[in-house]
Parts: sequence; C-alpha cells; structure tokens
Amino acid sequence: MKQKKPLSSYVEMLRTMIAILISLVIVFAIILLISSQPLSALGDFIFGPLTSVRRFGNVIEGMTPLMFTGLAVIILFKPGLFNLSMEGAFFIGAVAACAAALGLGLSGKAALIAAMAAAAVAGGFICFIPGIMKVKTGSNELVTSLMLNYTCLYVGLWIITSFFYDPTQNSNYSYKFPEGCALSKIITGTRINSGTIIAFVTVLVIWIIVNRTPFGFKANLVGENFNMANYAGINSGLVIILTQILGGMLAGLGGATELFGMYQRFQYSALPGYGWDGVLIAIVARRKVQYVPFAALFLSYLRIGADIMSRNSDIPFEIVNIIQAVMVLLISATAILSGYKKKLIIKEAKELESAAKKEVQA
Repeated sequence: MKQKKPLSSYVEMLRTMIAILISLVIVFAIILLISSQPLSALGDFIFGPLTSVRRFGNVIEGMTPLMFTGLAVIILFKPGLFNLSMEGAFFIGAVAACAAALGLGLSGKAALIAAMAAAAVAGGFICFIPGIMKVKTGSNELVTSLMLNYTCLYVGLWIITSFFYDPTQNSNYSYKFPEGCALSKIITGTRINSGTIIAFVTVLVIWIIVNRTPFGFKANLVGENFNMANYAGINSGLVIILTQILGGMLAGLGGATELFGMYQRFQYSALPGYGWDGVLIAIVARRKVQYVPFAALFLSYLRIGADIMSRNSDIPFEIVNIIQAVMVLLISATAILSGYKKKLIIKEAKELESAAKKEVQA
C-alpha cells in the first residue's frame, strides 16, 4: 500500500502562502496610504495583467527565463554550495548562442540547435569554475562566483563588439541572426514562443533527475550531510562539480531561449538580472523543482501588474521591489508556523508508534 504523505510536509507550502499573503497585504496598505486613487491602482495591479491577451502574454514571456534560472539556482545550491555565477552563465550563454548563430555559417533550425547547444556548454563551463575551485582549492565559491559574473559581462561584451558588432546600429548590437534562427511564436498577438514549452519540459526532466535518479539522491545527501556522504562512499567532489555544470547549463540554455525567443539580434549591454531573480524563484519555490513554474508565474505577474499600475496611476514601479523584499524576509522566516509543524511531527510520530505496536501485537 502506498504510504500517505505526512501532513507536516505541507507546512512549508502553507508557510510560503501565508508569507506571500502578508507581503501583499503590507504592499496594499502602502498603496492605500500614498496613492490619491488607491482603488484604481489596486485594480490595475491585481487585474491589469488579465485585461488583454497581450498583457497576459507579457506575463508568460517574463516567466520563461525565470524558470530556467530558478532551476539553475536549485541545482547549484543542491550540494550545499552558494555558487552565484548563474547570472554570468545566463549572459555568457546568450553570447555563445549569438556567436554560434552568426559564426558557424549555418541557417534555419540547424543554426538554432547549434546555438542553444553552445549556450548550454558555455553556461556549464562558467558555473564549473567556482565548483572546481571549491573542490580543489577550498576557495570561497560565493566570492569567486560573484567576481566571475562581471568577468563574464566584460568578456562577453568584448566578444560581441570585436567580432559580431553591427556598425549600422547606435548601440553595441550584433548583426541579425540568420533567417529561421528563432523560436517559433505559439500565440498570435503575443511574443509567447516555443521557449516556454522548452522550459516546462526542462522542469519535468530536472524533477526526474532530482527525485528519481541515483545522482539526485547523491546530490541531496551531499547537501544535507557532506561527511555522511563521504562515509557512504559517495565521491562528493564529483557530485559537486556535476551539479555546478548542470546548473550552469540550465542558466546558459535560459539565456539562449530568451535571446532567440524575444530578439532578432544580441542587444544586451549589461547583466540582465535573470540570474539574481532565480534566487528569489528558488526561495519562493522552497527549492522544490515542481514549484518553480508557479513561483516564476507569480513573480512575473507581480512585475507586469506593477508596470501597468505605475503607468496608469501615481504609484511608482519600484513598489514591486518592496513586495520582493518583504516576501523574501517572510518566506525566509522559519518561525512562521514552526510551533504548528512541531505539533504535527509529534502527532504523526505517536501515530506511527501506535501503529507499530498494534502490528507487533497482531
């Protein structure tokens, strides 16, 4: 018989929902205090993204890269490392995709596939660097990865401006991609493209890897107890390196998906910020792969709603930063429902003990 999932396992989900609700209530209170038309502003914020296909399309468009970087952060953090190079991996993945699309002499879907593969390889290499340095030298991966992000930015911009710069443009944009080297649009009137489908498929694949493979089990064990993993005969160093490569590949693939789904040429002039957003997605999703799409949809919806509100009212767009800050603080607060969770664990333990005694007596 299939074992029933403990009620205490749902407390984390309930805690996240309560934290989100409280953060929204706080923001609504702020809007009521500072806006001359608070009800109109709240209406735009809450319902604005649903008022047209194009606006909801913007939500899905913003959600797609967040899914990739959210997955990347979950995988990068899985063995207990705080590798923050996913921002650089996302950016350099877009650079590698551009270079492959324009430099390999391919066209159509062949150019697209080669470019996305190049992006994944480049992203994996970037996140591999802090991982191998941690394993081999014991260096602090937080410091090395943060510094690496800006190395990726300037090296990437040098590559674009030196080899693929289009002089007819007023900014440091590349030449246009070859004909057919783009992700196909799937909903008329929006820019929603097949990259969204790729993102959902990637979520499914990563969930299988994390929850249904020996590699996922090893990565979890290394993250939970490094010494126990070594004692059990697991090559913890290899697991760390492989997770960092996989996380980087996800971030790099996200960069290529965003590039070929939304643009006709490379046109980033700074780090796009999707890697940092991935940390927030991982926090809201409680580092559970299956919750990443919901977290990405929620954050993208908030941003589009805030943008509509700022354009139609006297509320600045920066209100969304307040939402994010309050949300992270509350979701990270382990005190919420901690007493209730302890009571559930004790209750379930007693029920298991009672059931075990009955089986022994029988």
